Amino acid sequence: MGPTLHYSDRVYKALVSLYPVRFRLRFAPEMSQVFYDCCRDALEKGQVSVFVVFWFHAIRDFSVSILRERRRELMGPLDFEHPVIGIIDLMLIPSMITANLIALGPIVTLFVLGGVQIPADEFAMTSGFFSFVIGCLTVLASIVINRLRPTVRLWVKL
Repeated sequence: MGPTLHYSDRVYKALVSLYPVRFRLRFAPEMSQVFYDCCRDALEKGQVSVFVVFWFHAIRDFSVSILRERRRELMGPLDFEHPVIGIIDLMLIPSMITANLIALGPIVTLFVLGGVQIPADEFAMTSGFFSFVIGCLTVLASIVINRLRPTVRLWVKL
């Protein structure tokens, strides 16, 4: 009974780690305790078949409830800790740099030079310069915004 119960408890706790963090912090201790108690009771009574059936039900419940809780976490209200916000933050700088190189640099170059016929290499150099400057300003703005974000949260709560 000892090794089977110990192994089952470890596997169950590993499966509980698949739930979102907020859910785990709130429910993991109780879930683990109930599972441990049910397994112990089944094994003490010598009901191995009940133990195996209980495990099958637990796996089925895990497969449904983990997906449900993950979906609930992703579809929940967007706040600064939301995973989607992290993905957006991660993609913001590369997308802005790409937009600068493809569109903003050449557009600013055309505005500055006024549509005058210039050689392609000079256009590329000027466009690259403007793209670099706009990119640096974007990175600087992103850093400032990320540093001010905790302060902004305090302002919103007031």
